[in-house]
Amino acid sequence: MNTIILDSENISDYEAYIPEDIAENIGRTYYRGIVIEQENSPVAGMIWEIRNAEKEDAENHICWLQTNDEEAGRELFDAYKDNIIPDGITKTSFSLPAKTSKIEKSVLKEAGFSVALMEGDQIVAKLSEIAKIPVFGKIKENEGIIPLRSITQRGFNVAIRRFAAQGYSGRCADLEYLSRSYFENDISCFSEQEESINGLFLCHMSPSGKIVIEMMAATGSNYQMIILQMIAKALKSAVEIYPPETEVMIDRHNYSSLALGEKLFPRGFGIPVYIGSRAE
Repeated sequence: MNTIILDSENISDYEAYIPEDIAENIGRTYYRGIVIEQENSPVAGMIWEIRNAEKEDAENHICWLQTNDEEAGRELFDAYKDNIIPDGITKTSFSLPAKTSKIEKSVLKEAGFSVALMEGDQIVAKLSEIAKIPVFGKIKENEGIIPLRSITQRGFNVAIRRFAAQGYSGRCADLEYLSRSYFENDISCFSEQEESINGLFLCHMSPSGKIVIEMMAATGSNYQMIILQMIAKALKSAVEIYPPETEVMIDRHNYSSLALGEKLFPRGFGIPVYIGSRAE
């Protein structure tokens, strides 16, 4: 078996093997991936994100894992162990859909990972469903909420650095390295008050056509209202541009997104996932 290190040049060779929404991350600052081939065909693969990369407790989070059988899985994790040495990784965690990860669950256990079944953090809803939520019809429009396309790249960079310095990065550990073009400029927006940006709502349009909420953050005493106003602005724009069946994904990765998910989708549940970790 051969180990292939994934990069922006060879990732297209595996478009039939790796889901497109996962594959697009290869080439980003903190994403890595490997594929195990046998007779020039992939038999196992993994893509992970480095978190806390600049700190002593750097860890990897596996966001995609697939293997044909346990032998290929063992080969994959042997290669993985060699590949993470340069990054100084202290821990590896994962979250994988339970429905399609039966073999992967067995491989992870054999590789020394803890494995537990839980509800996933991601909630997916159709744009038409979100548009019917009563709260958005009650939010007064704020002229200080502006589409992202109106900001210069320099202004965007300054705002991103300012928010990142305060610990706001949303789902993107590499937020400071992403260009404005990564985000859906006609839906994403920002809040400006007294010539200073005090709110960011950033969405990414995935290759599969799903609107992914990557970051929503605001500062100041009325930050909660600003976030709601930005969501309402983004929703209005999205409804005008995209079909009603367009899916929107919210990742409940922190308290704010968890609270939003519970408020907007009280009956929304994430798909069952296997989660776990191991020390490296």
